[in-house]
Amino acid sequence: MKHNIVRILFSLVACVCLAGASFVAMTMAPVEAHAQDTDKVTVEFVGFGAINDFYAVVQGSELAGKSLVIYQVGGQGPVLVYPLKKVSLQKALASKEVAPYGIQAGHASGLVSPAGWQLGGMVVGENLQLTLSAGGQSMTLGISPLFTSADKKKTAEVKIKDAFWTPDSKKLVIIINQKLDGDWAIDSDMVMAYTLG
Repeated sequence: MKHNIVRILFSLVACVCLAGASFVAMTMAPVEAHAQDTDKVTVEFVGFGAINDFYAVVQGSELAGKSLVIYQVGGQGPVLVYPLKKVSLQKALASKEVAPYGIQAGHASGLVSPAGWQLGGMVVGENLQLTLSAGGQSMTLGISPLFTSADKKKTAEVKIKDAFWTPDSKKLVIIINQKLDGDWAIDSDMVMAYTLG
C-alpha cells in the first residue's frame, strides 16, 4: 500500500512536471484588502462542480460583503461572482446563473487526501512553498508569494487554513491565511487550486 502511494505520487510528479499543476493564485478580494489596508477577507469552501474543473467559495469582507464565487481550476480569475446580499447560499446555488455548475459538497477536507498524500507548507524567504508527501518522498506542489511591509522588513504570518479534495484526489483547493500587522495591516484568506494528474 505504502509503495503504491509513493508510485502514484511520483507518477503525479511526472504529470505535474510535464503539464504543470494548474494553479489559481489570489482571489480579487485579497488584492483589494491590500489597497484598502484594514479590510478582513475570508474565504470558505462550498464544493466542487458536477464537472470537477469548477469549484465555489464564499468570499466575504466588511467592505464588499459576501459573494458566492465560482472558479475554474487553472483559470485566471472568477468565472462567476454572485452577491449574497439578501440571498441565502442555498438560493444562490439554485439560481439560474449558478445551478448549471452543479456545485455540491461531495468532497474530503483536511491536509491528508483520500489517496493518503500529506499536504504541507513552509516559508522560504518571502514565499509559502506547498508540498505533497507520501512515505519518505515529497514534491513541491506550488509557491505562493507572501505579503510584505512597504519597507520589506516584515513578512506576513501565513497558515494553511484547510484543504479540500475531490474523492479521487485529483483536484485540490487550498485556503491559506496571511496576517501582517502595521500601518498597512492585512488579514486575508486566499484560495489556490491544483489539478493532480
